[in-house]
Amino acid sequence: MKIDPSTEISGWSAGATRHFAESQLGQQVVARLQAGSRSQRALSDLILRDPVFIATHGIEDVSRASGISASTISRYVRDLGIDSYAAFRADVADRVHALIAPVTKLENRLAEAAGSSSPAEASLATAQSHLGALADRETAAALRQASEMLRQARHVWIMGFGLSAHLAAILALGLEPYRDGILNVVQYGGTEVAAGRVMAAGEGDVVIAISFPRYSSDVVQLARMARGTGARLIALTDSPAAPLAQACDHLLIAPAQHPVLSSSCLPGLAIIEALVSQFLMSDPAHVERAKRLAASMAAYLSDQG
Repeated sequence: MKIDPSTEISGWSAGATRHFAESQLGQQVVARLQAGSRSQRALSDLILRDPVFIATHGIEDVSRASGISASTISRYVRDLGIDSYAAFRADVADRVHALIAPVTKLENRLAEAAGSSSPAEASLATAQSHLGALADRETAAALRQASEMLRQARHVWIMGFGLSAHLAAILALGLEPYRDGILNVVQYGGTEVAAGRVMAAGEGDVVIAISFPRYSSDVVQLARMARGTGARLIALTDSPAAPLAQACDHLLIAPAQHPVLSSSCLPGLAIIEALVSQFLMSDPAHVERAKRLAASMAAYLSDQG
């Protein structure tokens, strides 16, 4: 079985990417992602998506993974004010060192499965790797903050296109029993109708935009439109290098690499379940609503199984 080359990059931790992107060095990389040359943007994308890979591999490995020459990578590093790639690698490692060991273990499991003849085994191993990488303190903290934003919001607007539309629907259905004012923007009518809906968002509202590869340009445009109305934006995407990440107030990261498909939605679904769980348990009133819902639904549920 041929594995997509992108999956040869490490099974990274969502916390590592966020931690690096928020550092001073990470912000320099973000600036080059937004305004650098073509090669600088491509290299910045790789660095932001997988700082653990950068911290654990030499310049030739990075060259092969990115398709960018070692000399161009060296110039990039010097433009950052760092003398050598080795020094840059050490700098990145300093920022993600606490996360490297557990991610390396997951990486090894994935590498073992990648040699298998079964695409199903590789897919399941990738899912296991990604879900394991989400179990870190940074991701938990980001979910707590997102939950608090939802608790304080006047209304919550949720949107996603393509496969992400299904994730948006699951999130909306998960939150609706526990609070009022949940609106699924992309429910019917396409982009034009969705744009009309999201224009009703404003101060005190929170918009949750979901986007995974292949990215939808519509959700980025609508997210920026929503922020222009005064709403706060939570982005659920796969990397600080993703288009949606550059437009948000708060970022939730779920890895999406897959050995066969264009992307995996399982980690995104795991984040959604975790966010709904965090929100439910964040207020006793939510728990009481859940109890009342369970009681009212009891008559409609089968008592078998």
